[in-house]
Amino acid sequence: MKKGLVQLSYDYDITLQYQENAPNNLEDIMVDDASWDAKCLLEKSGPKECAIVTDDPPALQKKISSIFDRMLSQYEGLCEWRIHSFSFEKMSTDTVCFLTYEYVLPPTHLRQLQSKTKFAAKTIWNNILGHAKVPQFVKPFLALSYLSQECVYDQRAYDEVGDRPNEIPSDAAPHLAYGPLVEKRGICGGLAWAFKRLMDEANIECICVSGYLKKDLHMGHMWDLVKLDGQYYHVDPTWGIQDPGVFIGGLMQPDSFMRNTHIWEEDHYPRARGMRFQYDFVEDYLVQNGGDFLDDGAVESYMFPDDIAE
Repeated sequence: MKKGLVQLSYDYDITLQYQENAPNNLEDIMVDDASWDAKCLLEKSGPKECAIVTDDPPALQKKISSIFDRMLSQYEGLCEWRIHSFSFEKMSTDTVCFLTYEYVLPPTHLRQLQSKTKFAAKTIWNNILGHAKVPQFVKPFLALSYLSQECVYDQRAYDEVGDRPNEIPSDAAPHLAYGPLVEKRGICGGLAWAFKRLMDEANIECICVSGYLKKDLHMGHMWDLVKLDGQYYHVDPTWGIQDPGVFIGGLMQPDSFMRNTHIWEEDHYPRARGMRFQYDFVEDYLVQNGGDFLDDGAVESYMFPDDIAE
């Protein structure tokens, strides 16, 4: 008996709904195993956004939190990291975590302000020095002198951070180098980035440091490390800015001094052991040679402030 084959055809409409956008390539997928180090997120162009597969989400978040101060120090305008996750439920014990970041401004706008800030830093050095050619070790003092005399501390921005610590600030300028160098106002983050921008323009290596002041452990603080003649020094351009005069207590200091007032993850930053180029050394040099610099167009008020505070 022959049997016929009956074929039934159906048309289906299939909708696939993804919980998250798929990564662009396999390199954007990481596995949080015993060898995974969160430092791999610190790329030169910006913190890496990626998908991370983990069987322990709380431990993963702890790893990322442990390097967040380095992210804040390395990427201007970064204010927060976020994780969105989903699980495979009964299929697997793993969780997929999508790591993203938030900035005080959209990245395109942020880059525009950074371009304006770079031009401002060049203009500021031209105004400070005229045609004078000063040694590199004098420039951190001149940058601090300029910021102390020309910029105001933005108390409103500071209060907003205290009241809304987990929200993007309503006014980005005080948190960026743009605030002090263009609008002449800022808080610690903006002043640290402004000082770094001035050092970058002067071809002096400078690193922002994210930490705390011992007198205020509820609010983060930021300052700088500069490298001269192979040694690092701390410079805190915010410390004392609300008081009259140019405060030199936080200028070109070693770790041993800064530990009295500041807290930071020391393993995340170079050791600052420099002692030579503290203010007394710079002052002696300027007393002997400053007249020549003034003749070449340097501004006297920055080189010889009316009020030096210790």
